[in-house]
Amino acid sequence: MEPFGEGENAIKNHAANDDKDALKPTDDAEQPIYEWEEEGFWEEEDEDEEERERQAEKRRKWIRRTLAGLLAVMLFGNLIAFLPQIYSLPAIRFLQKNNELSQKEQIRQYKQAVVGVNTDGSKGTGFNIDETGLIITNQHVIDRMQVGTVSFLRGDIYAADVVFSDPAIDTAILKIRGDHDDLPTLELETESQWQAGDSVYVVGNPLSFYQIANEGVILGLTSLTGWDLPVMMIDAPIYKGNSGSPVINGNGKVIAVVFATSKIEREEESINVGLAVPVEHMREYIEEQF
Repeated sequence: MEPFGEGENAIKNHAANDDKDALKPTDDAEQPIYEWEEEGFWEEEDEDEEERERQAEKRRKWIRRTLAGLLAVMLFGNLIAFLPQIYSLPAIRFLQKNNELSQKEQIRQYKQAVVGVNTDGSKGTGFNIDETGLIITNQHVIDRMQVGTVSFLRGDIYAADVVFSDPAIDTAILKIRGDHDDLPTLELETESQWQAGDSVYVVGNPLSFYQIANEGVILGLTSLTGWDLPVMMIDAPIYKGNSGSPVINGNGKVIAVVFATSKIEREEESINVGLAVPVEHMREYIEEQF
């Protein structure tokens, strides 16, 4: 008889061997198939990921298009609100007239001497009367400023000092700094031969435009409250920015300077007219600058 201890060990070893044999797969045993081992599992995962990416890209595109559309609507709304201020029917008409008049050589010559006058926050028109640079404009254009800039059609921009200013006739004279002897000029009329019904040209910088030429007709003189001297009325398209524009007669000479607009009754109708200071009112002050 074998000892008890050895027999017990033999039984244990036999049981252990049986357990090992039980864990060994047999050829006939059905092996488990895990999800990630199934055919096409990784392909499906890739396809799902691609689909999610496509959907995400579609959402991003939709957001971008929506934001772009909202921005376009806002800009368009602002544009619609702003355009009537510039491209109103009267403005379109004076632009058409400017294009027509600008075909004439004499009008193109006038424009060479008409300048933009800019001071701190103010914009208006002026014109040069001397080759060294002597600019006529309105007093309210330069206001209380003593220095401004003037810009010519050809692109030259100069600093200019105010050498004369009189609110009583709304006139100011600026002297361009530096030495110049070839600046384009307009000539002042020396004789007061104009009369109601005469045709005139007005060249200026109305609204947001520059170097706009238009034509009009002299209506006559009128008196203004607070003014000692009468001013000229002209039937012509005058807008903000025309202040300081020269009124030019058929001989190509300046007879007045635009400074304001007013309304008058004519043939039972209220019409806008331009007001201009005749050059006779400022001639003595101009002569002092030479």
